[in-house]
Amino acid sequence: MPNIAIEVAQQLFERIEKKDVAGITALYADDILVWHNFTNATQSKADNLKTLGGLTKNVAQIRYEVIERVSLGDRVMQRHVLRCRVANGEEVAIPACIFVSVRDGRITRIDEYLDTAQSNALGAAIQRANK
Repeated sequence: MPNIAIEVAQQLFERIEKKDVAGITALYADDILVWHNFTNATQSKADNLKTLGGLTKNVAQIRYEVIERVSLGDRVMQRHVLRCRVANGEEVAIPACIFVSVRDGRITRIDEYLDTAQSNALGAAIQRANK
């Protein structure tokens, strides 16, 4: 029996790696909420897609190195290292943990935990590459 939540979560990360924002949009429920530990704020679908659009435009390559992916029923926990390569070839590694909740084949909630030092390093690398 297929685990729909695992399949949908895997599709999410594959589409992010392909920079397929339209494909990500199709995976998101209209009322999705995306929470980040570093802001303690929740994004709407539109806000999160804008964030992902900015990321995909500003990095040359995105790759997930999955350390652990666990099914929690309709929720998936994944620990990974997000590896982003910018235009000048510099790579930044961001260890993270993310929870993806799925209902009726669509993502309804994402909770993401990461250290801002690494995400800030990515921002600095993007700036250096764009000079």
